[in-house]
Amino acid sequence: MLVNQESKSNPVYHEQLGAILDNAVDAIITISKKGTMIAVNRGTEKMFGYSNPELIGNNINMLMPAPYHEHHDKYLADYLESGVRKIIGIGREVIGRRKDGSEFPIHLAVSEIHLHDERLFTGIIRDISDVKAVEKKLVQNERLAAIGQMMAGLAHESRNALQMSHACLTNLAFDVREQPESLDLVHKVQNKLDHLNSLLDEVRDYAAPIVIKKTEVNLGSLISETWQQITIANEESENNANVSFLLEVSEDFPENVKIDRPRIGQVIWNLLENARTACPPEHGQITVSLQCNQKANDTFQFVISDNGKGIPKSESHLIFEPFFTTKTKGTGLGLAISKRIVEAHRGTLKLVNDELLGAKLVCEIPMEP
Repeated sequence: MLVNQESKSNPVYHEQLGAILDNAVDAIITISKKGTMIAVNRGTEKMFGYSNPELIGNNINMLMPAPYHEHHDKYLADYLESGVRKIIGIGREVIGRRKDGSEFPIHLAVSEIHLHDERLFTGIIRDISDVKAVEKKLVQNERLAAIGQMMAGLAHESRNALQMSHACLTNLAFDVREQPESLDLVHKVQNKLDHLNSLLDEVRDYAAPIVIKKTEVNLGSLISETWQQITIANEESENNANVSFLLEVSEDFPENVKIDRPRIGQVIWNLLENARTACPPEHGQITVSLQCNQKANDTFQFVISDNGKGIPKSESHLIFEPFFTTKTKGTGLGLAISKRIVEAHRGTLKLVNDELLGAKLVCEIPMEP
C-alpha cells in the first residue's frame, strides 16, 4: 500500500493503521536489537495467551520452546555482526510456545526496520496448526490407501492358503481322532490359523476407506443389544468376569440419532469389550451415559467408563495408535479403527484417564436434524 507523506502526518491515518494492526488475525511483534518486545498487537495476545503488559519489555524468546529459546539472542547478535540473513526477509516454519506451555507450528516472517537511527525487527506470525493437521491427514490417507491396496492382495492370496491349510487339518483331525494329544495339537493349529485370518481382516478393514450411511438409530437400544451380545460371546471364555452394566440416559437425549448403525455398533463393541477386560474380575462395573452437549454446537455424547486400573500415563497417548494394545491378546487395531469411524462421522473419540478410578472414553458426534 502506497501512502503519501501528507497522509502519514494525518492523525486519522495513524488511527486507521493501529486499528488494522490490532484487528489482524496474525500476531505482529516489533522487537529491539536486543530481542526486547516493544510493540505487539491483539493477535499476539490471542495467539500466545499473554496480556500486553506481560509481553512488552520482555525478551521475545519467552514465546519459543527449546532450542529456539536458548539460541535466539545469539542468532540476533550474529546477524547484527555479520549481516548474514537466515530468517530476516525470508520466512520459515518454526515452533511457538503459548503461556500454558503448549507448543504449536507457526510461520514466521521477519523484516528489518530503521527508525530514528535505531534498528528494529518486526515479525508476522501465522498459526499453521490447521494446515499441518490437514497435511498430516492427507499423508495418512495416502499411506492407508497404499496399505489397503497391499492388504487386499495379501488377504486374497493368504485366504486361499489358509483355506487349504484348514481343509488339510480337518482331514488330519479325522485321521487322529483316536489320538487325543495329536487331535489337540491339530485344534491349536486351527485356532492360530483363525487368528491369523482375523488379523488380516482387521488390517484390511483399518486401511480401507470408511463410507458412512446414516439412518435413524435408537442409541440406547444399540448399546444394550451390543452388551448382551458381548455377554453371550464371553459366557464360556476364560476371561469371563463378573461385571455389572449400567446405562444412563439424560432426559433431553433424543429417541433417535442419525448414525451409521453397523459402524457405530462396531465402535461400541470395541469400547465395551475393552472396558470389560479392564474391569476387576470380582466386582467389575461399566457405566455408559448418553447426554447432549448444547454448548458444543449441538453434539451428543456417549461415555463409557470402567472401574479398572486405568491406563498408565506413559501409554495413554498411544491407545489409538495401530497395533498398540495393553491386552495379552488382540491386534491393537480396535481403538484405531473406532477412532477412524467416529472421525468419519465428524466426531471425536478421546480418553479421560485416571489410574485410580479407571478409564473413560468419550465419543462426541454432531447432532443432525
